[in-house]
Amino acid sequence: ERAISMRSIPLEGEFVVILREVYHGWLFVEEGLGYAISLDKIINTSGNSKLVFRPLTPPMENEMYLIWKNYQVFSKPAEKFLQTFKDMLKEME
Repeated sequence: ERAISMRSIPLEGEFVVILREVYHGWLFVEEGLGYAISLDKIINTSGNSKLVFRPLTPPMENEMYLIWKNYQVFSKPAEKFLQTFKDMLKEME
């Protein structure tokens, strides 16, 4: 399998792409093919990254939820994650 640079894809005009996976959108941005809107700290923008995060003004806020089934049986790592998450929420109160 051969890697293809996005610069080799001929694009004309303006277009909007909506992706469920932010990483693929950042590939386009990194190649200079546009801009992306996403949450902060999802993609590395520090160090030698070509990308930079610019917050929107005025700030946009979005509520997020962590949902699971009642009586769900979790793996040990999932149990640890959920307990850590619950502990962090208690500290924020």
